[in-house]
Amino acid sequence: MKVLITGGSGFIGQHLCRRLAAHGHELTVLTRKPRKAARVLPEGARLVTSLDDIENDAAIDGIVNLAGESLFAGRWTERRKKTLFASRVGVTENVVGLVSRLDRKPAVLVSGSAVGFYGNADNAELSEESPARRRDFGYLLCDAWEQAARPVSRQGVRLCLVRTGIVLGSDGGMLSKLLPVYRLGLGAMLGDGNQWLSWVHIDDMVAVLVRALETPGVDGVFNACAPAPVTQREFHHSLARKVKRPALLRVPSAALKAGLGEQSAMLIGGQRVYPRRLEQQGFIFRFPDLDSALSHLVRR
Repeated sequence: MKVLITGGSGFIGQHLCRRLAAHGHELTVLTRKPRKAARVLPEGARLVTSLDDIENDAAIDGIVNLAGESLFAGRWTERRKKTLFASRVGVTENVVGLVSRLDRKPAVLVSGSAVGFYGNADNAELSEESPARRRDFGYLLCDAWEQAARPVSRQGVRLCLVRTGIVLGSDGGMLSKLLPVYRLGLGAMLGDGNQWLSWVHIDDMVAVLVRALETPGVDGVFNACAPAPVTQREFHHSLARKVKRPALLRVPSAALKAGLGEQSAMLIGGQRVYPRRLEQQGFIFRFPDLDSALSHLVRR
């Protein structure tokens, strides 16, 4: 396949591009920093800095839309929120615009979203059929992101919306930032530790995306998270055990709210999400539980 990827030089995107290249697919990657991207992406990938660089007669068989600024790169000021919306919703609207002008439509759009769609949901068990429990900023962002992608269905393009949990990998994402801290014995539980954390190993995340891209008939919303969500307390103690360090520290909710403002809701709230549709369709997780995932990722 000839595949267009937005966000291809990010943590998930790099892993996905390597897998797709290994499968023999031809890659076009949208990136704001082509020199940096060239260093981390497979040789032979075409790099474009704007979707306008793609010709109307370009042959694109599938699109994976992963673009989005980090939610934790800065405090959520009104200006920052607009940037977060533009980097997800704006790019997705541009992708749909590209599809509308292509002479030959791609077969599929795999578009990112997140389990934040469900809002801070306390202990509720959530599947793809569950409505948002709280219409907080996470919900508003994810809902707008998903809605921006839906018009491609009216153009005859198969659409997969992938609601991603926290992606665990040793070379990027949350875990790579936490590991040095935990190895120093300074890892801390956040809040009361009862909030749920829905996670997925990077290898399983990539497998979900590749399956959505390559498999005709697969469409709709999918929760991309392991079938065994954990509380923040469980995650904290599990990671501390893996690096053989104490798990005695805690950051109170009040301190997180004071330091991060509205953004703290992502750390002291959570979602207990299950990948029901993936399981019903026979998807097998290589790392279905946190212990197996951390054992693979954490090198002592």
